[in-house]
Amino acid sequence: MLGVATAIPSALLAAHEGIWLIAAIDVLAMLWIGAIWRLRRLAYASRVWHFLGVIYVVGVGLLLKVGPISQIYLLAIPVLAALLLGFRPALCMLALTTATVLALGYQADAGSQVMGLPAYGAQRSFIIALNFLFIAAVLTLSCAVLLRHLASSLDELAASAASLEQSRNHLVAVNDDIHRLAFYDVLTGLPNRRLLIDRIDNLLAASARDRHYSAVLFIDLDRFKFINDARGHGTGDALLQAVAGRLQPLMRKADTVARIGGDEFVVVLSHLAPALETATLAARTVADKIRHAIATPFEIDGQRYTCSASIGVTLLPQSGQNAQDLLREADTAMYRAKADGRNGVAFYETAMQADVERRLDMERDLAAALAAGRLEMHAQPQVDRHGRTIGAEMLMRWPLTGGGAVPPSVFIPVAEESGLILQLGQWALEQTCAAALRLAQAGHALTLSVNVSPSQFRQAGFVEQVRAALAASGAPASMLVLEVTEGLLVDKMDATIERMHALAALGLRFSIDDFGTGYSSLAYLRRMPLYELKIDRSFVTDAPHDSGSGALVQTILDMARHLKLRVVAEGVETQAQADFLISHHCHCMQGYLYGRAAPVDALLARLAAPATAAACAPAPAPATAAPPAPASTSTSTSALAPAPGPSAPVDAAS
Repeated sequence: MLGVATAIPSALLAAHEGIWLIAAIDVLAMLWIGAIWRLRRLAYASRVWHFLGVIYVVGVGLLLKVGPISQIYLLAIPVLAALLLGFRPALCMLALTTATVLALGYQADAGSQVMGLPAYGAQRSFIIALNFLFIAAVLTLSCAVLLRHLASSLDELAASAASLEQSRNHLVAVNDDIHRLAFYDVLTGLPNRRLLIDRIDNLLAASARDRHYSAVLFIDLDRFKFINDARGHGTGDALLQAVAGRLQPLMRKADTVARIGGDEFVVVLSHLAPALETATLAARTVADKIRHAIATPFEIDGQRYTCSASIGVTLLPQSGQNAQDLLREADTAMYRAKADGRNGVAFYETAMQADVERRLDMERDLAAALAAGRLEMHAQPQVDRHGRTIGAEMLMRWPLTGGGAVPPSVFIPVAEESGLILQLGQWALEQTCAAALRLAQAGHALTLSVNVSPSQFRQAGFVEQVRAALAASGAPASMLVLEVTEGLLVDKMDATIERMHALAALGLRFSIDDFGTGYSSLAYLRRMPLYELKIDRSFVTDAPHDSGSGALVQTILDMARHLKLRVVAEGVETQAQADFLISHHCHCMQGYLYGRAAPVDALLARLAAPATAAACAPAPAPATAAPPAPASTSTSTSALAPAPGPSAPVDAAS
């Protein structure tokens, strides 16, 4: 457009002055430019060459008719070529325009006169061409070099921009990763504890304004540890991911599902209702949906796994609450749901927190009592059908400074939950070894039973601990009976039986405590190195007047007789119970009827007293003869025999 705007006035002026060559060249130039503009499919380089051709024709025409000033057109050609096509085309155009100036210098009418030089000829032509070449070369080379540096700078700038963009993308990705790691669980992709607490804090602030109740649900998977240990962490991780996948569709967009560690999930239900009763009902409904969703079997790698959930619920807002308080309350309620039998829902109550604090205090006091040596091991006698003391069970007691004692049924569960049971079990084993040594030194070859918890038995170094305790005390291993529960055999039965044989090789004997209440199976009885079975007190209590319990006791006694195992009946408290057991040939009895647990000194005194126990002991049933002694090992026979020396009478009320 700029060229047309220049050519039209030039053509009109040339026509007015009668310079028809210039007018014709201007018209030709306009037509040529128009053709270039219309031919849009023409390549870029072709368009530039045509444009340079237009300038060249106009420049030559003007140089012939106007004068030296027209050399500007020819001077522009190499410069434009350098800018638009590159260095080599610019050199070609520089050579062409210089040659043109040189050729036109020979023409007398070329309008290129120079003062002091001939009007035409080689000298004039050469000088004009040389000056043109110098100026044109300077401009062309300067533009070419400048353009090359500019291109290089643009390339560097583009590379820098690309590098910056790549760095920015990397920083964005890193920032996303940092944000995800900081606020989301890696395994499930759910919010983690940090983000959960932040959302609870925001919800507390919002709930205080709009006066709507919300809820926090603490979810713990029952039996997850069993599945994770049995099938491996890969299956456990897949199960957690599947649980997360089931929880999310149950929630609204305003709710939050988070995983805070292990098999623990937390659900935050926002703005349930303005009324407490309505919000409680809504939270209970969602909790039941969650429980049923998790109870549906999971299929992982072609295997079906069943799981359940214990859920604790607490509502907000309440005065002075913060996020940590709500999580603690929901966690406390969840443990109440577990204590009530698992696979249930429990709402937080203030009394629960008091129970938790009491348990924490008890845990701390129990550890202090163990460290200070304030715990004691008492022995409860075991007698035969004639009332003679033939053994004892060592029982842990925790006397209090101000009088009284903490029942084992209270502090033993606390020890198991806190892990103190391992230290207590080791201490009980050492005390039993010391008591056995005292009995042996006094000439009483009685068996002493001591309970071993599953967690203590499963310790990797348990066999070495027992061996070290025996070596340190010098107690005869044949006097010790380790009591284990049937629950010990549920998990890793083969490894458990192998460890029992290793301990039996040291001379120790084994007893199944509370037999009949757990995992009873004749298969494991035949594989284990057992010495005795202990009938649970619940069967003994009802045996004289309940046909079902009586039949169970008779079955256990008959089975033990065929397996050549000794039987100890626990919890014998009445003469009727004792008569029933004696009439069915029970080898040994233990309970308040024959004596309460007392210090080992009391047991030694009982064994050393005059032989008057028969007067107090239950009389044998005359109609039924005692069965022959079971043909087991020599150690079993000696344990069933009367103790050396008479037994002292024991008041049943003691």
